[in-house]
Amino acid sequence: MINRLPAWVWFGGVLLTFSAGMVNAIAYLSFTGQAVTHVTGSITLASVEAARGSWQSTVHLLAVVLAFFVGAFLSGLIIKGETLRLGRGYGFILLLESCLLLISLWLYHHSSFSGQLVASLACGLQNAMVSTFSGAVLRTTHMTGILTDIGAKLGRWLRGAPMDKRRLLLYCLLLTGFTTGGALGAFLFMSLRYSSLMIPVLITASAGIAYMVHVVRLRRQQKSLYIAG
Repeated sequence: MINRLPAWVWFGGVLLTFSAGMVNAIAYLSFTGQAVTHVTGSITLASVEAARGSWQSTVHLLAVVLAFFVGAFLSGLIIKGETLRLGRGYGFILLLESCLLLISLWLYHHSSFSGQLVASLACGLQNAMVSTFSGAVLRTTHMTGILTDIGAKLGRWLRGAPMDKRRLLLYCLLLTGFTTGGALGAFLFMSLRYSSLMIPVLITASAGIAYMVHVVRLRRQQKSLYIAG
């Protein structure tokens, strides 16, 4: 599947991974101190807090998990398929994510826990959209699967199995994007605080608009070829 992905999908995947890394770092450094781009840690923390009898913290953590789930649900509801297909609503989802991140920024500025929920919703929306977008090859909001795949492929390669260099390159680019995004998000948070979320807002909005323009151009080209034929 990776060998069939066009270059702009690679670029978009890395760009969105970079954006997610920024969002997660900013959310972690916020007053809630909680990640939003993945839910494994939140589920574990919710279990721990429940065992301690801290029900308010448990509810907060589970709310973040639920928000991520709702985002993924909305993505599946809008896209309605698992294969890459032109004009399937990806641009709309990216613009929706941008709006959600902007709302999250405003809520964070007002020290509202809802900012965490909206950010998690946006990340669930993105992660489901990109995994659907590439046939479950790409994950842009968490690195557990990426690191697992890199480690497994290197282990098989050492045992003499052929190495899929394009796949390994893509995974390394995604990992680099998430890491550098997190570093930049943390650095900017020290001076700009929650305003640093404007970069992911602009990235997702630009990606959504660029995709829509790309779709329009391709359809015009296809129409011209059809008429000429």
